[in-house]
Amino acid sequence: MLQARKDSTADARQRSRDIAETLAYAPDTLRSMTGPDPSAQPQPLAEKVVRGTGVDLVVVYSRDGVRCTHPDSALIGERVPAPSRPPSSLTTHTRDTSQGPAVVSYAPVVGGDGTVAVGIAVRQVEAAAAQQIPLLLAAGAGGTALSAVGTALVCRRLLRQTHGLGPAEMTRMYDHHDAVLHAVREGVLIVGEDGLLLPANSEARRLLDLPPDAEGHRVADLSLDADLAGLLTSERAATDEVHLTDDRLLAVNKRTTAPYGGHAGSVVTLRDTTELRALTGRARWHASA
Repeated sequence: MLQARKDSTADARQRSRDIAETLAYAPDTLRSMTGPDPSAQPQPLAEKVVRGTGVDLVVVYSRDGVRCTHPDSALIGERVPAPSRPPSSLTTHTRDTSQGPAVVSYAPVVGGDGTVAVGIAVRQVEAAAAQQIPLLLAAGAGGTALSAVGTALVCRRLLRQTHGLGPAEMTRMYDHHDAVLHAVREGVLIVGEDGLLLPANSEARRLLDLPPDAEGHRVADLSLDADLAGLLTSERAATDEVHLTDDRLLAVNKRTTAPYGGHAGSVVTLRDTTELRALTGRARWHASA
């Protein structure tokens, strides 16, 4: 309500200023004030302005403060109650007038021979503000409705992506998965669809000799064996596929995360088979000896 009244008052001030300044520059205004009957021409012009613009008050008065126009014809020829000295520039005030409280703009007539006063009643300003209230309420209700719909859609999307888990369940699941990730003896890592290394447990870091800040870097930039790096960033699945690093033989298993509702990426497990293969080789040698 306060904003609507503020806007209506600002509009009334601007309208009254524009009309007062236009009349003050009109040649007919100056000519009529210097003629034998000062009210002969300004009064019809003032009445036309009132009808055409919706203002409530157009008063033209001379340097001596004698009214040449007024909505109440009985006051034409009478002096204005306020100081009659013409303003030096365009001014606007809210004040009491013969038509009640109004927003009034005063403009000096070009030539300094008088003043044009244009007023818009405060009741008109309040009526305009009241008309804006339903629009403001409707806009506020619409904004609230849109916000509610947006919130509902976001919540629905989050529930769908988290499979209906709330914050507490998500926290427990994270703690559980993090514990499992670092408790298993095999190396476990996740590669995103963009080829970035996501979480990797300590065993995976050890087997691949990954630097401490490897997470978040592209797999292709981690100085891995070319064949192994190609497998990790491809869409191909793998089951116990053997890859040779500098000093290890790794059995690699790889599965995509897409079938489980996640983004296209992959989960990789690594198992060091170096010692096992060495023991197997020795056993076969002894068996054949």
